[in-house]
Parts: sequence; structure tokens; C-alpha cells
Amino acid sequence: MQIIASDNSWISKIVNNRWVQHLTYWIAFVSFFAYAWGTYDAKYLKTISVELINLPSKIVLVYAVIYILYPRFLFKGKVWKFLFWLFVMVLLGAIAQRITDNLIIVDYFFPYWEKVNTFEFSQLVRSAVNLGAVLALPMTIKSMEYIAKVQQNEQMLAKEKLEAELAFLRNQVQPHFLFNTLNSLYSLILKKSDQSLDVVLKLSELLRYMLYETNATKVDLQKELGSIRSYLDLEKIRYGNRIDLSLNIWGDIGGHVIAPMLILPFIENSFKHSTKGFDGMAWITIELGVKENRLTLKIENSVPNNSANMDSMVGGIGLQNVQRRLSLIYPERHVLKIESNDECHSVHLNVEL
Repeated sequence: MQIIASDNSWISKIVNNRWVQHLTYWIAFVSFFAYAWGTYDAKYLKTISVELINLPSKIVLVYAVIYILYPRFLFKGKVWKFLFWLFVMVLLGAIAQRITDNLIIVDYFFPYWEKVNTFEFSQLVRSAVNLGAVLALPMTIKSMEYIAKVQQNEQMLAKEKLEAELAFLRNQVQPHFLFNTLNSLYSLILKKSDQSLDVVLKLSELLRYMLYETNATKVDLQKELGSIRSYLDLEKIRYGNRIDLSLNIWGDIGGHVIAPMLILPFIENSFKHSTKGFDGMAWITIELGVKENRLTLKIENSVPNNSANMDSMVGGIGLQNVQRRLSLIYPERHVLKIESNDECHSVHLNVEL
């Protein structure tokens, strides 16, 4: 049992040593009850001897309960079997103590006492209560250790589950993004555009970022913005002057970290839906800034004339995943509002970094 924080000092090594802890408990137990019983006639050496004679049966009982009954029954949920065998062990211990009392203790230490029947009910109850005193602290500590271990395991499982889910969501976002980017490249190749070479270059930059940076739980915000700029350059090459794009970055961006691939899906979504069936009049405005350790993102894009596309504006694998990641990584530390009307679609995100 770890009582003080382990810092590799000799004090922590001694205090946290299991053998030292057990030995200290038994010394304290014998000393306390020897003193308590010895106050009757102030003959403490005699009461110490009595306690030492009864000690072996108490040691056997304590370790049988915490190292056999606990793991075999109680920790497996077999409560009634545990209580049954606990009763049996305490009863056997009480009988053993009564036999010791009559055969040794009364004859050698209290010869003036009248012997009572070994199996006298009241005496057995008295011995059982005495054994309960020695069991109380070890059973409590063992139960607390088990509860703490269960809670620690549950926390570890919850953490591992969360990390696995986040990794799954992040890996879903990347193929989804790559799929859309490759579509852009394919369309340029079909047109035999010289800009396809620039797309390959920008795409390689994005791939390098996703392969070597996004595996971390947090990335530098400036690097995340670098990937966003690369993505915007790709879309500029694809659409040229057919889309009016505005990017405004403000505030102190340096020195902050953010979950990777968290902003890009919102921007990707704005391109996807503003250009779906558009007539050359699409527009997108992006504002991103940091103030007092809070990131603010505002994205607005035009809405295509075809209203049949409205229902799908807030959907998509990438956007659904990033919403789920926000709830997992920044619980109660973010505000996300997505609104749509006949003229524009807007995303407002506020995240405490």
C-alpha cells in the first residue's frame, strides 16, 4: 500500500514497504491491547505475553480472510459465500482462542480465575468480538485498495476507449479530406491544366503534415493554419476567380496548441456546399483569431440556388466526426453554432485552448 508519494527516497521506500507496514500493524495491535488490558493491574509484561500467545491464530485468520476469501469470493461478487466462510473462520478462530485461554493463559497467567467451559456461548461471542477488532483495519484497507484499483482500471479503460475513438475519428477525417482533394486533382488532369503540378506539390505538403504531425493529440496552431493555407491554395487553383475567397487571421496565434484536423473539415464543408451546383457567384469568408486563450472561428459561405441541397449542408462524414471530436476533446470548453438560411450558411466555433 502506497502511503506517501514515491520519490525514491529512503523514507518513502521504508514507509511504503509492505513488510514494514504489516510488521508495524502487528506491533501496534499487540502494544495497544497489551496496554488496554494491562491497566487493570499495571502488569504490562504479562498482558504482552498473553497477546503474543494469541497472536499466531489472529495472524492466520487475518491473512486467510484478505488473501483467500477476498480474492476468491468477495472480489468475484460472491458476497454470500464470502460472508459464510468469514463466519466459519471467525468461529474457528474463536474456538482456537478459547482452547488457548483454558489450556495456557488461565493456568499460567491467571490461576485465580475460574475456568469456563470452552464452548460457552458468551465466551465464544467475546472471543469473536476480539477477533473482529483485529480484522477491522486490514479488511477496511484491503477493501479500499480494491475499490481504488477498480476505479483506476475503469479510468484507464475509459481513457483508452476515448483515445481509440479519437484515433478512429481522426483517421476517418483524413481519408475523407484526401478523397475530396484527389477529386480536385483529377478534374485538373482531365482539363490538362498546368496547375495540376502545383496541386501535387500542395497535396504533398498536406500529406506530410497529416503523416508526421496529426498523430499527436495536440499540434501547434500555426502548423494547423499552415495546412489550412495549403488547402485554400489547392481550392484557389481549382476554382480560380469563380469563387470569392476571404481569409482573415487575427490575434496572437503563436504559442497555442489545438487538436489536429479540427478546423479544416469546417472549411472543407463550406467549399463543398457553396460550390455545389453554383453559377459562378460563390463566396466564402473565413475569420480565425485567438484572444485570451480562446480561439474564435467564423466561416460563412454562399448557398447554392438549388434548395434541394439545403438538407445536406450540415451533414457529411467529416463534419459529423469533427463535432464528435469536439465533444470528446473539449467537453464544456467549446461552443459550436451552425446555421443556414436562403442566403448563406455559417459556422461559429469558440474553443478554450
